[in-house]
Amino acid sequence: MKPFLLSLKRIMVYLSLKHKLFVILVAISIVPTAIVSYSSQYFMFRSGTEYSSSISSQYVQSVSQDLTAYLQEVSDSFDSLFTNSAFQRFMETPADDLVAQAGYTIDYQPIQRQSLQERNEILGVLYMDGLGKKYFDSYQKRFDFSYPIQDDPLYGNIARLENTTLSAPHPLNYALDTKETVFSFIRPVYNLRTGTIDAWFSIEISEDKIKSLLSRPDYEQEGHLLLYHDSSGAAVSNVKMEDSLLRDFRNSLNTGLRDQQEFMFTSNAIRYEVTYSDLPYGDWKLVWIAPLSSMTEGAAQSTNLTLLIAIASFSISLIVAYPVMNIVLRPLSKLKQGMARLGRGAYHPISEPSSNDEIGFLIHGYNQMLNELQQMEQEVVASKLKEKERELLQLQAQINPHFLFNTLETIESYAGKNNGEAVGEMVQSVSRMMRYSVRNDGGWAPLKEELAYIRNFLTIHYFRNGTDVNAIFEVDPAVLDIPIMKLSIQPFVENAIKYAWSPHMAPEAFTLTVRAERKEDTLLIEVHDTGTSVPEDVMDKLNLLIKSKTGQVDPFFRKHTGIMNVYRRFLLAYGDRVAFQIRTQAGQGTWIRMELPIEKTEGGVA
Repeated sequence: MKPFLLSLKRIMVYLSLKHKLFVILVAISIVPTAIVSYSSQYFMFRSGTEYSSSISSQYVQSVSQDLTAYLQEVSDSFDSLFTNSAFQRFMETPADDLVAQAGYTIDYQPIQRQSLQERNEILGVLYMDGLGKKYFDSYQKRFDFSYPIQDDPLYGNIARLENTTLSAPHPLNYALDTKETVFSFIRPVYNLRTGTIDAWFSIEISEDKIKSLLSRPDYEQEGHLLLYHDSSGAAVSNVKMEDSLLRDFRNSLNTGLRDQQEFMFTSNAIRYEVTYSDLPYGDWKLVWIAPLSSMTEGAAQSTNLTLLIAIASFSISLIVAYPVMNIVLRPLSKLKQGMARLGRGAYHPISEPSSNDEIGFLIHGYNQMLNELQQMEQEVVASKLKEKERELLQLQAQINPHFLFNTLETIESYAGKNNGEAVGEMVQSVSRMMRYSVRNDGGWAPLKEELAYIRNFLTIHYFRNGTDVNAIFEVDPAVLDIPIMKLSIQPFVENAIKYAWSPHMAPEAFTLTVRAERKEDTLLIEVHDTGTSVPEDVMDKLNLLIKSKTGQVDPFFRKHTGIMNVYRRFLLAYGDRVAFQIRTQAGQGTWIRMELPIEKTEGGVA
């Protein structure tokens, strides 16, 4: 670069002033045009890819959540079967005791068939256990007893599974009828007496159902949405994909890009952007592959247009006289200053000259670009605010339908025993809880109403388990009327009973304490249980979640969403002003401590 400048300096020495001005005029005509060309191309491509990546990521997360929620609902629909006493005794029955097996099957089969009747996409369920028993139930298929299921690549190795897994799609070979393609959603079943995995339950879901969850007619961006099974390389999509595209995608994953949630690759000379999300069941990824051809074509068109403008500017510089040089230089200087301000984030349009020449056209295009960039920025900000408000309301509105379903079963059980007093008390508790949950109050309520909700929850728990939980409320009366977010304490009480308490515990072995007091402008809330402590690996995940302020979410929280949802609601409502701490100690239990700013709580959320 330096030798070039020295050579140019020597040439300029021998040029007349007229030629020097001519060189300057030509340079001023070309250089700003080149700057605008490369800057506009750069900003256009970068903003386009960032916007596309952001939208694609939201889309993939949305579909991933829908798919995960569906599989969780399918899994939950069989929970009552796995805890049924007849089913548990069937699991321990020897394979040659057919009479006992038949008796237990008659007892638990109505629960199983209720789920099959409610979900036509489930073609059947296959039961296998360590004692050699096999059992198939379906309204749509018949079992082929001659099929060597022990030699099947999937079912022959089912005993190795320790976690709930969604298999790759495969034909239902053990069925006598049409060999439809299914996804096997396999759940290990625990023996509640020994605490070991003694059986495996395969829920055969139609491939068409899973494909239907990948359909989003309201999303019009060009691309391919597919389920990709990392270990087998199987790909499931609603549209036909070229083999070369799928092959190049697999190669990109195998070259070290699998740890990046977003990356790019090239196939058949076309650049593609990839966004994916891992699913919690098995080795699955939900992948969105979108071509960048539209953005690259737009950048190329912008470059061609700028080149045309440069040629026109150069032609004019050959004709224009030196007296009008200032007229040319002045708007270009303003354009350069405007671009410099744009680089610092300032949107200041340039006054357009009255003439309609190429320079005026360039400045008009620049001003138009400023308006579009400013509008895009406003739309992004508005979108983020709307998304934050929507997420807060969605998290506040979550209700556990499984809890309600089990409660209604308990009421039905007591009604069958003609225990009207218990039924009446449970119905009143449930109605109060539902009224509190769905009341249109912006998601805020006095602390005393949240505590009343917890007491109603404990009442339902007593009737469901036949055992009372020793619960102590140490609450300063002065804080009872302070508003807090609804359902912000109850999830921690429910978690304590679910994971730290057991009906086999002695009454004095478990105590649940809820404390609340005011310290200056802060509301202190603590939930302490003396039951089983939190495992070390789970504590590591919780501490990482709190430290990163939900910036790093372990896949563990896709199935255990209670604590994460409450903590995220706190962050959305209070920001950095909320303090949240969880600690546990073997033999002493677990403490959850929250420090909430009172002035923010009393004002609510705008």
